[in-house]
Amino acid sequence: AARRIAPTLRVLRHANGDLARFHGGGRGLEGRLDHALAASHVKPGAPEGLSMGYARLSAGRTSVIIDAALPPKGPAGYNAHASTLAFELTSGRRPLIVNCGSGRSFGTDWRRAGRATPSHSTLCLAGYSSARLAEPARGTGHEALVDGPSEVPVERSDLAQGVRFQGAHDGYVPHFGLTHARKLELQSDGRGLSGEDMLLAMEAPAKRQFDRAMDAAGLAGIGFDIRLHLHPEVTATLDLGGTAVALGLKSGEVWVFRHDGHARLSVDPSVYLEFGRLKPRATKQVVLSGTAIEYATRIRWSLSKAQDTAIGVRDLIRDETEAYD
Repeated sequence: AARRIAPTLRVLRHANGDLARFHGGGRGLEGRLDHALAASHVKPGAPEGLSMGYARLSAGRTSVIIDAALPPKGPAGYNAHASTLAFELTSGRRPLIVNCGSGRSFGTDWRRAGRATPSHSTLCLAGYSSARLAEPARGTGHEALVDGPSEVPVERSDLAQGVRFQGAHDGYVPHFGLTHARKLELQSDGRGLSGEDMLLAMEAPAKRQFDRAMDAAGLAGIGFDIRLHLHPEVTATLDLGGTAVALGLKSGEVWVFRHDGHARLSVDPSVYLEFGRLKPRATKQVVLSGTAIEYATRIRWSLSKAQDTAIGVRDLIRDETEAYD
């Protein structure tokens, strides 16, 4: 069993050894995953396709893990999150981009909030989630995830200068006629991630639905937010006259977020939810906000290490004691 699951665990494992935090899952106990992989005696290999619906990009000391499949349905969806195309990024030992996590240990309201699309590092359209929570089931109180995407086409490809992920989902088509498409490219040295988010009304029925949504909005457009939630130990400072955000890690690394200027950039409050804590941890999120007024809207952004950040950083700072899920 260990030999069969080892390749999947490697896809879900960040550069620092933690598991990706999606659909209510936690980081895992420190060292346990390394022990299991070592005991499997399966040599690491290049990832091929998806594992359990996740895609992984890795280069240098950087890992990116993406939720790249339909959300679970039925009983499997009782803890599922509306996180399609959300991603996490870890640099060396330090998580940088995260999802808020599961709020079930903090009560019903936090549990619901943690499952919503705005609690994930992806695009959210008009404040809506890409899938919604059903009414609580009688007797059990289970809230399944329903009305989510029906198609999530994805592709992972190797490039001369890195690796690329492309994916899309139609979770917003029924209400807005718009498909969310995302492209992520990680440089071969792991020092930069470029992103592109598009909102597309592709077929005639989708265009008609978009026109109806525009009419309902008084032709003001359909608002969207691209959110990148930060780990609590990351510092975030608006820079370059508010056109970029400097993100500092405890290791001394500095990453810089930039965008193409077609959206409004802000640094807003966020939360980090994890088991074993008495209350949610305060953190921040980088947000790009804009409006879709045409059949095609494209926003480009990038995360890259500052030029004066060394290729290899000696990360000797002791970690804050954290609860492992």
